[in-house]
Amino acid sequence: MNYRSRYFIYGAIFGCCFPVISSIVDVLAQGLPFGIDSILQVQRTQPLHWVIDSAPLFLGVFAMLAGIKQDEVMQMNQNLEKKVMERTRDLHEKNSELSIAQKDLSKSLEKISQSIDYAQRIQMAIISNAEQMKSDFPGSFFLFRPRDVVSGDFLWYHRSNGYVYVAAVDCTGHGVPGAFMSLIGYCLLNKITSENKHASTAEILDTIHLEIQKILNQKRDSEVHDGMEMALCRIDTKNKTVDFSGAGMGLCYIGINGEMREVKSDFFSLGGFHFKPNFKYATQTISYQTGDRFYMFSVGITDQFNAQDEKFGLTRLRKNMAAHSNKSAGDQEKIFSSEIDSWKKSTRQLDDMMLAGIAL
Repeated sequence: MNYRSRYFIYGAIFGCCFPVISSIVDVLAQGLPFGIDSILQVQRTQPLHWVIDSAPLFLGVFAMLAGIKQDEVMQMNQNLEKKVMERTRDLHEKNSELSIAQKDLSKSLEKISQSIDYAQRIQMAIISNAEQMKSDFPGSFFLFRPRDVVSGDFLWYHRSNGYVYVAAVDCTGHGVPGAFMSLIGYCLLNKITSENKHASTAEILDTIHLEIQKILNQKRDSEVHDGMEMALCRIDTKNKTVDFSGAGMGLCYIGINGEMREVKSDFFSLGGFHFKPNFKYATQTISYQTGDRFYMFSVGITDQFNAQDEKFGLTRLRKNMAAHSNKSAGDQEKIFSSEIDSWKKSTRQLDDMMLAGIAL
């Protein structure tokens, strides 16, 4: 039974009390004998009782109206409860879907992380030959800090035809894209020096530039402008000379007397299109003495910001080189590493970092 019917009955029953009570009171007030006949007599003779007799109807109707409102409220509550149950069920379903998606995402991230870790092992196995350089030139060191697991910076060391080749290479980007470019650079260096054993450092850079354009299908209107910066040295240990060619990456040379000399590179990097289409890289020859040192580094060090939004800068790096070039390789590596840490502190590393110090 709904509330409107229930409230009508309750109102009518309550309303019946008024004519009954009023009739009994009137009978007693007139001194009539108590009975049905006396009650009917006062009902016929007193018009006020006719109004009071309508109380069951009016109270029943008023109560029914309240019952209608109560039914509406109950219906609204039922509808709200239904909606809440539907929303709760939807939320449970969404939570279940999100939980499944989160598990799938975690598995995917784990697989990606494992793949990148494996790629790092492959990259390091292929291009990491700094230990051979340290063995051939005692007193040398190599500081390497990739921003991500894999890197676009690498050191290339190679012996061929009586020469020792050393290159510091900073490829476009970092992480996985940079790692792909680093493998291209590494393979091209090996290929060119094997096929043309008498090529100068400038000719090697010229060839690498053209090969990158071919490999990446770079044309003048191409949207692919990836490439690399490189500092390339060819050391002639018999004649004690270093031939240097640079593509956007220079060389710092410190003699045994402590005098520093900066050997500038050519402006253009390798790959992409130059403003001068027929541009050729230059070779600079430096005579050295035993005990001299030269340093090659990527811009990841000099461009690193600190908490005050200041760059580490080339000047600060040069001062550290000049101040510590007479120290052992191990000490230099620790000092440079400590200087970088002190500078950036909690600031995020922006790029791969590489610093090679070669003791001649």
